[in-house]
Amino acid sequence: VEDMVSPDTCVCRTDEGRLVEGLREAMLETVIPRGEADRVMVVLGEHAGRVGRILEREPARSRALVQLERDEAGRVVPLDYDAVCHYLGGHEDD
Repeated sequence: VEDMVSPDTCVCRTDEGRLVEGLREAMLETVIPRGEADRVMVVLGEHAGRVGRILEREPARSRALVQLERDEAGRVVPLDYDAVCHYLGGHEDD
């Protein structure tokens, strides 16, 4: 997702670099990273906006256990795949 045009419409960039405008949420699918070191951002629920790492995937339940970054307690929370997405942004230390 490159930009949110309205609360339910966005602009996305394809893997090939092409911009696609006017997409609605129902047209999108959440991307769950496959790599062990990949990060996710929580996009729904009480932890929305937080970044973390997937510690364990539960594909049969469409759920992952995510350890939240910058959390003093080192919390691990179970989250539905629809509540997280692959995070490609930089680290806060960058």
